[in-house]
Amino acid sequence: TYQGYGLFSYDRPRVSTVAPSGGNAAGGLPVTITGSSFGDADTDPVGFVGATRCKRTLYVSDTSLVCVTPPGGGRDLPVEAEVGGQRSAAAGGAGFGYAPPRVLYLEPTEGPVGGGARVTVFGRNFGRTGAARSVAYVGPLACRNTTWVSDREVLCVSPRGADLYVRHPVTVRTEGVPSPREPRAQYAFIEGPPPG
Repeated sequence: TYQGYGLFSYDRPRVSTVAPSGGNAAGGLPVTITGSSFGDADTDPVGFVGATRCKRTLYVSDTSLVCVTPPGGGRDLPVEAEVGGQRSAAAGGAGFGYAPPRVLYLEPTEGPVGGGARVTVFGRNFGRTGAARSVAYVGPLACRNTTWVSDREVLCVSPRGADLYVRHPVTVRTEGVPSPREPRAQYAFIEGPPPG
């Protein structure tokens, strides 16, 4: 845009649509960002999903970029483009959501009512360390500690329980998004000393 006195300013990039609008927490999915004022290949445009930079941003045209999604978690994250130091504001409908976590099974499936047992929770879409915070639960009780291992595994130090021999669903929340209950992923508190 010409501003007089020989000064020019460039229009801010604008994001209109994102396709597809969702993918797995491990990232690596090519997502097409359409909009305007993405400059040219020499301006090195950069895409963002939420606050995280795309693994790679490929310039297609002044109106199209391809973002290779970073690992992460969450829903309705804004997708933005940055060109020449100017960042867009995502328009309505230009968001991206990571698939919710899913617990498939766990080992072991029972432990002392006093808690403290190490339980390995297997599933998918647990995100990645540093990018997505995952917390495991036994019924309504948060594990004493949840340690991220991979997108498909977290370790839970079991909480202190109450109901003996009652099977409780084990769930994982990644970036606040809960996994659905899985009938095969249940944990029971039993009598016995805490682990050693």
